[in-house]
Amino acid sequence: MATGQTLLALAAIVLLSIVTMGIRQMYVQSVTTTVDSQNTSDALNFGRDLSEEIHTYAFRYNELDGVYGSVNDVTNANTRIEFTSQVGTTFYATIELFTEQELKQGQYGRMVTIRIFEEEREDEFRQIAEYVTSVFNLNP
Repeated sequence: MATGQTLLALAAIVLLSIVTMGIRQMYVQSVTTTVDSQNTSDALNFGRDLSEEIHTYAFRYNELDGVYGSVNDVTNANTRIEFTSQVGTTFYATIELFTEQELKQGQYGRMVTIRIFEEEREDEFRQIAEYVTSVFNLNP
């Protein structure tokens, strides 16, 4: 009788540990998914913020090249924009300014491509988002 009770108790402990490990694994997976979602959201918000900032240059159109003209190389710390997210990931942005052209209904402006990167390994970057927008010259 004592051997049966001991085996039953051991089986209960094993079963409890299996259930506990499964719950722990689900929790770790949930936290990982949440952090990944936050990273993606932060990267997209960074690109959107840059896009909105560039749109403000519609009223200072002639300053656009001076401010963003050299932000075009992700591998060079002097020619990129950096942003550190809430979870500690650093994102890097480059901005490509195209020449002035007729964009819509006779209005002239410039196309702008914003690319968001994250560093995978030292000096190796992976593009994670891209925004294409345009800026019109609203100066009279």
